Amino acid sequence: MVDARLITVVGATGAQGSAVVRALVETGKYKIRGLTRDSSSEKAQILKRLSDNIDMVTCDITKSDDVERAFKDSWAIFAVTDPWTNPNQLELEKQQGYIMADIVSRYHYKKCRSLKTIYVELAMYMQNWRNAGKLPKIDDGTVIFAAPIDEKVQLHLVDIDDIGPIVREILADPDKFVGQDICVCGDEISLENLSKIFTKVTGIPAISKTLTEEEFRTITKQLPKTAQDNIFGMHKWIEEYGYYGKDKDWTNGQKLTKLNTFEQWLRKTGWEGK
Repeated sequence: MVDARLITVVGATGAQGSAVVRALVETGKYKIRGLTRDSSSEKAQILKRLSDNIDMVTCDITKSDDVERAFKDSWAIFAVTDPWTNPNQLELEKQQGYIMADIVSRYHYKKCRSLKTIYVELAMYMQNWRNAGKLPKIDDGTVIFAAPIDEKVQLHLVDIDDIGPIVREILADPDKFVGQDICVCGDEISLENLSKIFTKVTGIPAISKTLTEEEFRTITKQLPKTAQDNIFGMHKWIEEYGYYGKDKDWTNGQKLTKLNTFEQWLRKTGWEGK
């Protein structure tokens, strides 16, 4: 594909980036440059084997020279920051964003005097429940969905695999979405109802619980305090303002492609809280 457009995917081996790479490969239309901290890693090599049109590149997004080299000749860039490499230095995540935005704006100003930006805003990952480890249980085997948030507050959730099809649909006609916020959210559901849906699908008894700040910090004691503060503060923000704030249409991503609900994700993955 000599004339194929080049799409650069930041964090290509991560949850968001790998989903985007897989979805773009399915089109057969693009060259893909996947950026990762180590292009020789097993995850990077698995992605590379998906297609001859994938090039995996080592890139440190905290270094301007690396980013400038990695972004060169890109038709589109899927950019994402990484708060977890240094969770006790969250200011580094801002630095990553500043560097990427600066490189892209300077490059595009030279090329076409304008920068086209689309904001893809993901809800909380459904996979976070699974990735956090085995759900706690009480003595009778009932599992507990616990979070530092009121049980009746609406949570906004997404199957992270769905980010790929969303980006694929946007890039099929990007000018239509320039300057827009695209909310990628498959379900609006309370903590109280998460456990009910879990029981409906799995047959396993489950309850929901609002954690106090002390309980939350005990459960997450393996994390740096700055990361704990960030996660706890996010839940308090959601209680007061909602995940997407008061005015955004959290369903607009669903108009581009079908997104999984929490129930559909449970059925797809077969996850039973283990």
